[in-house]
Parts: sequence; C-alpha cells; structure tokens
Amino acid sequence: LRAQLLEWSFNPWEMSRRDLVDSAVVMIMDAAACVELELRVRRVRRFVAILETAYYDNPYHNFHHAIDVTQCTFYMLHSLGLFSKAGFRRASLRTPAEASFPVRSILRPVDALALIVASLCHDLGHPGLNNAFMVRARTQLAEMYNDQSVLENFHAACFSMIMSCYFTEFVARHASSSGNFDYEELRRVAVHAILATDMARHFEFIGKCKAQHERFISGANLPLTAAQHEAERCQLAASILKCADISNIVRPFAISQRWTQRLNREVTLQGDIEESLGLSRSIVVDADNVPSAQIAFYEGCGRPLFQAVADLVPELQFMPEQLEHNIRNWAFIKARGRVPEVPYGLKQTVAHDVTSTRAASTDSAPDFFPKRSATSIPYTISTLTVDTANKISDEPCGRGETKMMQSGVVSPPESQRSDSATTTSGV
Repeated sequence: LRAQLLEWSFNPWEMSRRDLVDSAVVMIMDAAACVELELRVRRVRRFVAILETAYYDNPYHNFHHAIDVTQCTFYMLHSLGLFSKAGFRRASLRTPAEASFPVRSILRPVDALALIVASLCHDLGHPGLNNAFMVRARTQLAEMYNDQSVLENFHAACFSMIMSCYFTEFVARHASSSGNFDYEELRRVAVHAILATDMARHFEFIGKCKAQHERFISGANLPLTAAQHEAERCQLAASILKCADISNIVRPFAISQRWTQRLNREVTLQGDIEESLGLSRSIVVDADNVPSAQIAFYEGCGRPLFQAVADLVPELQFMPEQLEHNIRNWAFIKARGRVPEVPYGLKQTVAHDVTSTRAASTDSAPDFFPKRSATSIPYTISTLTVDTANKISDEPCGRGETKMMQSGVVSPPESQRSDSATTTSGV
C-alpha cells in the first residue's frame, strides 16, 4: 500500500474503502514518526473513520478527494526529503544534501504531521457548492464568516473541533515523552494552510510565493528572527497544501481527466440548485467547450502557481512539467475531438510489483522509490487490519454513489465501462 502512495500515478478511485482508510493511517503513522510519536494503529484508524463520515458523497469534494490531496502532500514531503527526520523508521527518498537548503532549514518535523492531517481535513463538511454560491444564496455559513473565505473558514473550524475531540486524546498519551511535538504549533500551521486553499485569493498567494523565493535567493532577511521563521514556515506549508488541493491537473492525464469529469458533474448539480432557487447558473458546463475551459484554467491559474512553487522548491519541477503535458492533451482533444492514443507525458510502464522495486513511472514525476523488500516496511496491511474488533467493512467509499449512478448523476466506475467509452469521453 505504501508503494502505491509513493506513485505519482496514484488513483484513489481504484481503491476499496478499507484501502482508502488504511492509506490515511499509513501516512499519519509515518508523519507521526517524524516527531517520534508512537501512535496506536487502532486509534488512528478510528480517527480516520470519523473523518470519513464528515465528508459528503459529492461527485468531487468527497473522501476520495481528501485521500488524493493527502497522498499528494505525502509524495511532495518525500520528494523534499523531510521524512529523513523520522529517526530512521522511514527512509527518505532524497538525502539531506540533495534537498533544497531553505526548505530543510525552515520546515520542521512537526510540519509533516501538520500537513498530512490538514490535507485529510481540508474539505471537511464540504457541501459540493462553492463560496460564490454560499454568498449569493445568503446562507447562514456566509453570514457567519462575513462572506470571506466561507468554506475555508468552515473547514478550518471543523478541523479544530475534530482534532480537539479525537486526535489530541491519543496524542496526549505519548506527547509527554517526546520533546518534539507541540499540538498548538501543529494547529497553527495546519489552519494557515487550510485557509490558503481559497481560490479567491489564488493570485495573492502566488505573489507571496514569488516574494518568498526572492527572499530565499537574496538572503536579505537572514538570519531569521523567531517571528520571521514562523511566517516562512507557514507560507511554505501553505504552498504544499495549495498545490496538493488542485494537484489533479498535474496528475497523469487519464487520472486528471477523470477528476475533471467529476468536478463538472458537481458544478452541474450546483447549477440545478441555483435554478431551483431562482438564481442564474454561475457556471455552465458545455461538453464542447470543456477542453477550452480546461486549457484556460491550466494556463491562467495552474501554470503560475506550480511554476512559482517549483521555482521555490526545485524538487517539485515535475509538477509544472506534467501540467504542460496535460495542456497539450487538452489541446489535442479540442482540435481532434478525442484523446491521443498515447497521451503526452506518458512513459512506458511495467507491471507494479511491491515485493521488488518501484514500477517505472507512468508520468513525468521522478523515479525515486527506495529498493526494499515488503518485509522491511514497518507498517504493513496485515498490521493495519489485525484488530478485528475495530474492523471497518469493505463496502466502497461513497455510500450514496450507487443511487446517484442509477439516477445518472454519477457515471459507473471505469471497470464497468467499455474501453472505447473510457478513452473517447474526453469531457
């Protein structure tokens, strides 16, 4: 399972609900090891199961999205070599000398745990409606947060409440024996990162990324004061979660395209609700214009963010490279009405074998999975499922999805479609 989590071609839609939950457990356990917290697997699984119930069965903003964003964060943290501080319990994919000096000198081990948990919680309670709708419909939530970053403030509040009720209950048992963990420090970093996911402040955030890059290059504010260090840490952490939140546009194209289909379904459902309330549709999804709309978003919003972050952290350069490949794929669909037989950015792949080494990459991400046997992995699937008293059923995640399929709102899984339909859907 960890081998899948270290693949850039990670696809949560091909996983069972139990594997989704266990994936979150693996990532939390690995991140906790960075601050030498020895958490109990059973309690962590219960915590993740609680988080899963806080996500609605939306086509896009659901538990699958939470796991996808968390896996992207996990992958980026490994790319930066931050897991080398796990006391040798987890081997880093990069040696400290290969990682960016500013990142390693500013981010702390607790930031890895903060970002993993924040990624899991960043869309808690998402209604499948955007901020613009919340404000236009004059919802109570919009009034509560004065129309400012409505959903992001709500998610951050949900995060704080769930963490105070559940997470700290089992962390506190071990925190006293470790001098590397500070819950309030974790919470500050996580909340700042969650609030940064507001797309209304997207370009303002990009400007902050560029300003931080300039400071790192010039070294004008070195040595950092305690307050400056805190601000730089929060900005770097927010950059990681911000990229992870929209990372579907820099995934291999087949996976990226599937996320696009789900987002369009969610936007269409919002439009239906808007019409039922006597409001005009804020976004109209036209199948013929989807490639153009995607290209516009990739170039206008995606390219500036991912390039700014890659300039700041060179280890993440593979993300803007994959973005450019996906832009070419959408341009191909726009011109010819079909997906390329071999999408741009797709490399030759081999069968995945967790008992040997990492399979060849199916995208432009780096091939850096460490060679190890399955027996050397500290937390295995058998470890995660041994507690039968807390066993979670194997039913697919998304309990309302079957009904939505029958109504035509959500299309059936790819395994139930013909190959031609999956290849040529495009939009």
